[in-house]
Amino acid sequence: MLRFHNKHASFEKRNKLIADRLPHRNSWVLDVGSNTGFTTKYLGELGHFAIGVEKMQEEFNAARKIQGDTSAFMRVGVSPAFFENSPQWSAILLLSVLHRIYAFDGEEVMRSVLSECGRKTDTLFIEGSTRHARYKDQGQPAPDFTEHDVEAAAAWHEALFASVLGEDWTVEAKDVLEHTRKEPHRILYHLCKKKA
Repeated sequence: MLRFHNKHASFEKRNKLIADRLPHRNSWVLDVGSNTGFTTKYLGELGHFAIGVEKMQEEFNAARKIQGDTSAFMRVGVSPAFFENSPQWSAILLLSVLHRIYAFDGEEVMRSVLSECGRKTDTLFIEGSTRHARYKDQGQPAPDFTEHDVEAAAAWHEALFASVLGEDWTVEAKDVLEHTRKEPHRILYHLCKKKA
């Protein structure tokens, strides 16, 4: 897990897409499941205020070593309760995270976390996996799409977003990115809450 950013074929491209689409200069960004912190650090170096949360000790330790003046890390597991008294954020990142919550805690917890994120921001960036193993390696059932089928995975994710976040949210952009040998593609979604 520690070398995730080296294995991910489009890691830098993904980070640039996110940075280019943040809602404003000096955005406050929550990076959920920040791993070793490279995305959090990158956004901080661009002048945003980025907080990464990571529950795995080894990844958290690595992230702490690279934090900068406007990036920081917390070692905490994310659950619906985490967001209860959280501040509002300019954007929340769920990069390679929703499917891990699904795998470890089940679909209902994943849906609850997504719902809470939708209460705490108007901008979400979600990276969706197309590989079943990422959802079911802890005993959960496979999601209802054909493995490695980008269109089917996109339809499943977009139905999830619609059912959890509701019609106030829209998918602003959907980028299919090269990923790894075992999972050729992942999908980066940029979602925004519609202005009232």
